[in-house]
Amino acid sequence: MKQFYVSHSARMRQCLNFLLVFTTMLLTSPPGLLANFSRQENGSISGKITTSDQKPAEFSTVVLEGKTSVQVDKTGKYIFENLAPGAYTLKVSFVGQKPQLKTIVLQAGEKATADFSFSSTAKDLNEVLIVGDKYNVSSRKESRYVSRLPLKNLENPQVYSVVDKELIKEQMALTLEESFRNIPGAAPAKTGAGMPAFFSRGFQTSENFRNGMATSLRTGIDLSMVERVEAVKGPSATLFGAAMTSFGGLVNYVTKKPYDTFGGEISYIQGSFDLSRLSADINTPVNEDKSLLFRLNLATQKENSFQDQGFGTTYVVAPSISYQVNDRLIFRLDADLQTYKGTSSTAWAIGAGITAKSYDELGLDYKRSLIDNSFVGHQSSNNVYAQAEYKISDEWTSQTNYSFGNGEYNDLLYFNQTWLTNTTIARAIGVFSPDKSGRKEIQQNFIGDFKIGTFRNRLVVGLDYMSQFRNFKYTALQLDTLNITGTIKDIRVQQVENRLGTVSTPESLNKQNTYSAYVSDVFNFTDALMAMVSLRADRFMNSGTKNNLTQVITGKYNQTAFSPKFGVVYQPIKDKVAIFGNYMNGFKNVASTTQPDGSVSNFKPQQANQWEGGVKLDLMNKKLNATISYYDISVKNITRVTSINNQNFTVQDGTQESKGVEIEFIGNPFPGFNFVSGYGYNDNKFKDGAPAVAGKRAVGTPKNVANIWLGYTLLDGSIKGLGFGAGAIYVDDAYFNAANTFVLPQYTVIDATVFFNRPKYRFSFKANNILNEKYWISDGFYARPQKPVNFLTSVTFKF
Repeated sequence: MKQFYVSHSARMRQCLNFLLVFTTMLLTSPPGLLANFSRQENGSISGKITTSDQKPAEFSTVVLEGKTSVQVDKTGKYIFENLAPGAYTLKVSFVGQKPQLKTIVLQAGEKATADFSFSSTAKDLNEVLIVGDKYNVSSRKESRYVSRLPLKNLENPQVYSVVDKELIKEQMALTLEESFRNIPGAAPAKTGAGMPAFFSRGFQTSENFRNGMATSLRTGIDLSMVERVEAVKGPSATLFGAAMTSFGGLVNYVTKKPYDTFGGEISYIQGSFDLSRLSADINTPVNEDKSLLFRLNLATQKENSFQDQGFGTTYVVAPSISYQVNDRLIFRLDADLQTYKGTSSTAWAIGAGITAKSYDELGLDYKRSLIDNSFVGHQSSNNVYAQAEYKISDEWTSQTNYSFGNGEYNDLLYFNQTWLTNTTIARAIGVFSPDKSGRKEIQQNFIGDFKIGTFRNRLVVGLDYMSQFRNFKYTALQLDTLNITGTIKDIRVQQVENRLGTVSTPESLNKQNTYSAYVSDVFNFTDALMAMVSLRADRFMNSGTKNNLTQVITGKYNQTAFSPKFGVVYQPIKDKVAIFGNYMNGFKNVASTTQPDGSVSNFKPQQANQWEGGVKLDLMNKKLNATISYYDISVKNITRVTSINNQNFTVQDGTQESKGVEIEFIGNPFPGFNFVSGYGYNDNKFKDGAPAVAGKRAVGTPKNVANIWLGYTLLDGSIKGLGFGAGAIYVDDAYFNAANTFVLPQYTVIDATVFFNRPKYRFSFKANNILNEKYWISDGFYARPQKPVNFLTSVTFKF
């Protein structure tokens, strides 16, 4: 018995000694030894990603869903190690390619292999990687906003153009109006306070939709937050209402949205006229399952004018969030806040005393502004957009949209310079202090894609409420008269402030509400023949304008309007050729008027009716896209002033006609090369109405506008990513006065760029207005001289 206890004790001591030695070895061994020991039963998944021509698909991403992701190496290989036994789903993705999925059931200690192959060649993938996705010209044309339905371009009887982010980057465009140079028939312009505008089909538009919803802007629009710009042609009140649409079309800019991987870029630009600009685009998933995504765009810019006075500073903050609650419900929320501090550009007008026929005949130095840098104004725009999208069934989706935008001028000071004669100028200033405006829109859409028998229907039924207000105090001051052949008088903001202190200016308060319902159905008779039928009912309620000094309300009225739309599309060659025709309607609410005899005239809404026909092409394996159309727009119920018994009465008998042709060709005929081109011819005139304008063209509308941009990027070799781009826009003469005696001269602006674009960085250089053209643009009221030759250079780091 004693021997047993001795033997047992010895064995116990031996075991303890072994455990002590083993523990000491583990604690003093290299850090990875313990981990490797504990993982000896785990396995791995590896593989290779190739293209259709059996080359490595470098820069593709492999995601181990729910865990992590890796980027393949130069040979196309990837590996996930230390994986516990179980089922794993792999997702392989590449920019512009459809993701591929595979499920692997991993056994203990197994080294599994999963290879993938893309259907595209290495050169195709390299093109998308280096150049961007704009070469897929067909998918670029698809929009969820233009028709509020899931329609392809060739299925839509309406004409529209799209400027995407890759083209914006290649052209180094910074503002929305710069993107307009790629829209057929569009002559870029700017409003008095600097908001972007353009003329299209004989009409001016200066309001801009954001993600298909209302905005209220008091600044320009910085492209740092913009994914794409959509220009919808023709009167489009049926789906978009009257408050923000023009009879020539509308502009919708789409903001950048979050995506499910971490990434972004930081960019810095320097340029002529002391331009200095810093921007950042940062995107990240917020949680592990990537249901919550966040993106932030930032930009700040300082620039001096090309003229002797003038400067401005811009700040932009644009956050965006999306939350995928489940496979049926997603919430989206985004905003942008833009501020501008600086001088306003001079607004030029002409009087009856000049004999010159064009701005280039007047003798003022092109770089003279006749303003002073002490006139500093503050402008801001804030927009918020929220959406809840719920998939009710496989056939129906509910889409609830909300937008709120407000804009503000605080001491907006802009000079109105009027040419009295060829050498004398009346200098005045308009002061907005303050000016606050806003729009709130609530929209509910039910979108269906279903069949009745064998006939497919794509239907949207919508309800829309929009409230808008404007509270502003505006004072116009005549300053002095100058002779440009002599010494120019100095002017300071203090002089204006002293005069403002002696003026009693009322603040005007206005509020309007619009209640609307609309329906639009695209009905397929056959796979090749379809028709669109749409209708809007609109109830507009204007609460009038209240003078805060007298408390008197004027201009109160209500108005009802209906806006129909019809379209037909026939595809003789499915998904390649589409012949289309449309009838589209637009309207503008017209206020009641108190006549000189005390009577009140209640007017009808102004109406525009467009007939259009043409062809859309999608050829060369979706490498060439074209639209050719002819349109005729008739406008009626235009109001005018006429003299009756020596008194000025307002009557509603004016008409206007605008007709023309538009052509757009965009394509990628061979790898690395792309082009965007367009042409628009417009003939418009006032027909019935005031004798002074009958037979005359609308102010600011050119007959001919043409644009082209060519770009080429090297896709192979040691300097792949090196690219070149060049383009031009031509804008014909446009009349600057209603009498059609004074013109804004035609101009041709040529730009060129060279860049070196790689997956992790980009260097760019651009020369604008290479010919140093002196030219003016107008919003239909004022004219402004534009920048002479100037240069930009930028560096971008991507992550």
